[in-house]
Parts: sequence; structure tokens; C-alpha cells
Amino acid sequence: MKFIDLFAGLGGFHLALSDLGHECVFACEIEKYLRRHYEENFKINPEGDITKIKPKNVPKHDILCAGFPCQPFSKAGYANGFSHKVAGKMFFQLIKIIKYHKPKYLFLENVPNLLNHNNGETWNFMKKQIENLNYDVDQKILSPVDFKIPQTRDRLYIVAKQNKLDSFEWPKKYKTKPNLKKFLVSKPKKNKRLTEKKQNILNVWKYFLKKIPKKTYLPNPLWAMEFGATYPYENETPFSSKIKALRNSKGSFGVKLNKKKTEIFELIPKYARVKTKKFPDWKIKMIKRSREFYKINKSWVDKILPEIIKLEFEAYQKLEWNCQGDGFSLRKKIVTFRASGVRIRRNKNSPTLISSSVCQVPYLPWKNRYLSHEECLNIQGFKGIKSYPEGDENFYNTIGNAVNVGVISKIAKNLFNLENTSKK
Repeated sequence: MKFIDLFAGLGGFHLALSDLGHECVFACEIEKYLRRHYEENFKINPEGDITKIKPKNVPKHDILCAGFPCQPFSKAGYANGFSHKVAGKMFFQLIKIIKYHKPKYLFLENVPNLLNHNNGETWNFMKKQIENLNYDVDQKILSPVDFKIPQTRDRLYIVAKQNKLDSFEWPKKYKTKPNLKKFLVSKPKKNKRLTEKKQNILNVWKYFLKKIPKKTYLPNPLWAMEFGATYPYENETPFSSKIKALRNSKGSFGVKLNKKKTEIFELIPKYARVKTKKFPDWKIKMIKRSREFYKINKSWVDKILPEIIKLEFEAYQKLEWNCQGDGFSLRKKIVTFRASGVRIRRNKNSPTLISSSVCQVPYLPWKNRYLSHEECLNIQGFKGIKSYPEGDENFYNTIGNAVNVGVISKIAKNLFNLENTSKK
């Protein structure tokens, strides 16, 4: 069948569908540098701004593929939906093309939060728009890790077929776990190392883990700013407390709050400065666990505490230990430096490859380097692709926005098998 690849990026839909024998007859991608790579890889020169393309100028096709912009619906952004100045309009451009050509199949991808955006009203509206064009629609949240691909990356997949989807079933999840080692390369083109600052951060937490007594419960997350803090958090908040009471308590790392009113809140963790009368239950739980950990382990923690305080940024003073039951070591672990903390997890699969930040690329301590470009491509299903952005910023922006080829392929096999069955 013939398909079109809208918001094409590096060509994840193209790779998956062409491998199944289908032919791409049109592509569209707004980023100029990605259009160049797409043409070098697939010999098709994509069009640019989709809003300037008239539906009648799009070739006839059987399948419409689109990983349409997710920023308006993502939790990571402002979640401003259709009011987003640019990306919010793209769904309506899709509808125009669908209405004009009426392709047999639709295959779309977006962020999981699209289902919950605006209390579900956004997705209900979008689904209704598609159904009104005589399509049967189904949707499901899947992750590459469901299919032995070592990446935790939940995405919403939407499939539709004219009239009825018939006996379509979503691909079954594998019971066996993925193995990241199979996706690593022995000699990457570039070895991106930790900066001196990041290495120091890692050394501090490495030493911290080394000193933890065996069988000690390590809360996840652990907020070190709570070590020695006594400001109110269970029944009231610093915002709702009287200044006199606050001055008699302690802030981050046990610092006394007997200061001027304007200075007090600067000495309290940022997450506790919010203007609310009561913290949510999850935040109360996190603060309580961190304080209790300190009370039990104060004797040895105090020896390391000055080094943790020197880390300056709150994000680096938080530890997210996602390895409960393992020995307290960074050996064979994966580290990411996130806004929520220094996250440590097992090495079975990679965290989500995201587009917003180069600094959040997974770091492999046993390799003494970050995940390489080739390895990111392997995990996302672009193994062996000839042309892709070389610079870190453009590369990670591209790979973080790409659809996962492996997942697309699994769904496509089930979806288009309907076509093969009907022909038989």
C-alpha cells in the first residue's frame, strides 16, 4: 500500500512501513536539517510547513502516518492543547487531509497525557472528529520495554480504519525482559564523558552509597535538604504558618530560620515554598521519609553531609534510588541527572530518551561514558541509518522526538494483516 509520512522527523514510520513492503509517496517535516537527512536516507525530499500544503497537492494514499506534535498535550510542557500557537493547530491540518483523501488507514502517535488532557475532553473531541469521517478508532498506551526493547517510553498509539477495524488486536506484550547490553556498541564514534562538575556530584553520591549499612531502607526519592529540617509540613506549610513559629524551626540542612521575613523562605527547600495551606499527601510522605532516614542514620550521614551541601543545586541534592533490593553500588547501574534528582536505576533498559535536554542523556558508569549516538539509534530502531544529525543538541532533539520503529512495526503488522486477510 501507499503511505504518507507527516511530521516525519528522522523517518520512524517510514522505516517500519517500508520494511513491511509499503511505499512512501509523500513526506512532510518542518525542520530543514531533518528534511536533508530524510532525503539522504530515503530519496524523498519532504515538504516543509504542513499548514502551507493544500490537501489536493498530497498524493493519493492508503495509509496516513503522523507523529503529530505532542508539546500541547505533554505533562512536560504547559499542556495548553489547541490554544498552542502553532502545534495546537496541527491536528486540524490532519483532519483536512483525511477528509479530502479518506485513506483506508490512519496511524498516529502522541504522548499518553493526550488521553487525560482537559479531563479527557481533548481526546474525546479529536476521536469524534475522526469518527465523523467514517473511521473506527482504537488507542492504546505502549512502551518499547513491552517488546524487549530496552527503553521505558510510554506513548499513545492511535489506529483507525474506514468503516470497521474488524479483528484488529494490539500486539501482545512480551513476558521476558529486555537486555540493554545487546544494543550497546563496543567502539562508538564519540565518547561523551562526564564534566568535572557532574563527576564530582556522582562521586559524592557514590561515597554516600558506599557508607550505607547493609539492609538499610533507602527512601526513593531521598531529599537531603530535609536532613535536620524541622519546618512544619504535615498539618500546615511554611506559607500557612505564623512567622514566629517558623523562626523557631529549621530549614534546609537544619539551618536556623531566625531571620528576617524576606530571608526565611530562601532557606527552605524550593518544593516547600509553594503558596498552599496543605501539601499533597505524596509530598508529605517524601518529606517524612527523608527526615526519618536522617534520624536513624545521622551518625554516619553527618560525615558526608558537608559534601552534599556543597552540591549547591537542589536537583543534585536529591537521590532517586530505583534499585530496591540491590547492593548500594553504582556498578552496572544507569545514571541520569534530572531536575527531580540524581536518578539511579538498573541497567536492563534505558530511561526515556527525551528531546528537551542533552544533560539528561543516560550515563553508563561501567563504560565511563554517556549512551552514544549509535546506541540511542539502536534503541529507537534506527540501527544502520546512514544520515542523522551529528551535533549533540540536534541529535538528542531528533531522537527524543522520534517514534520508536520497533513498536510501530509491531502495531503495523497487526493492523495491516487485516488487509492481507481480506485479500485472501
